[in-house]
Amino acid sequence: MPSTYNIKEAQAQLPKLCRSGTKFVISNRNRPAVVVLPVEDFEALLETLDVLENPAAMKAVCSANTGTTKYRVLDLTDENFGL
Repeated sequence: MPSTYNIKEAQAQLPKLCRSGTKFVISNRNRPAVVVLPVEDFEALLETLDVLENPAAMKAVCSANTGTTKYRVLDLTDENFGL
């Protein structure tokens, strides 16, 4: 679970928090208001969402998980990796 800071704490420590490379939450009146995460985590999240919204990719993932398909070599030059 990421650390939580109130707005005043976050303002005072923002440069340090950003350099730490960790996730944190900024709360307003004890309610979570903002989630801050490293760029790498954000990009990974976007990539995951891209896979989840692609029906062909999800079909391949589900088939691989159930063992009903053989693994294939991915085509790294193709936007959808040949799926």
